[in-house]
Amino acid sequence: MTSRPAPVPKRPSQLPVSKPPCTLHSSAIIADKAQITGSHAVEIGENAVIHPWARIRAEGGRVVIGKNSMVYEGATIGTTDGGDVIIGDYVNIETGAIVEAISVGDGTTVEVNAVVGKGAVVGQWCKIAPLERVEADEELEDFMVVYGDGRRRMDMTTKEHAEVRELKKEGQEKAVQAMRTLIPNAAAKWTS
Repeated sequence: MTSRPAPVPKRPSQLPVSKPPCTLHSSAIIADKAQITGSHAVEIGENAVIHPWARIRAEGGRVVIGKNSMVYEGATIGTTDGGDVIIGDYVNIETGAIVEAISVGDGTTVEVNAVVGKGAVVGQWCKIAPLERVEADEELEDFMVVYGDGRRRMDMTTKEHAEVRELKKEGQEKAVQAMRTLIPNAAAKWTS
């Protein structure tokens, strides 16, 4: 009676992904299931929150995320080719959104499944409504709202009232604090 040879262990089908050089503020929260890839630098600022399954792609250039900003589940920031992506302070990149812009200004919200194309420049305190699109290389001035099949309007309330902007910042800070209690921090995984 002959014995069967032992099965050969399978090799992994993918090579492990290398970690990009990361500079993370000590108060930043990075979920364990967040994905950060590429060979360019990634900088994540004070009190920024990167949710599980959010993707930061630094293959095509550096990615910078400002303080008190949040990147939600399934959102993607960065490019695979050509150029840095700079996200300002107090920015929300919501679930499923894709941001390949050169820059997104302070206080801006990119809502669910919205797309900001490669090379776009989005001003401060803008709002991109769900499923809307800012085209590649487009420039969006401060306080602009993109809604309803690509229509645009100026948010005069936020533009003309500094107290509204301050209240929005306070609201964002409270949301960030709430997320700190809900999302376990795995930032050490990206700095070691």
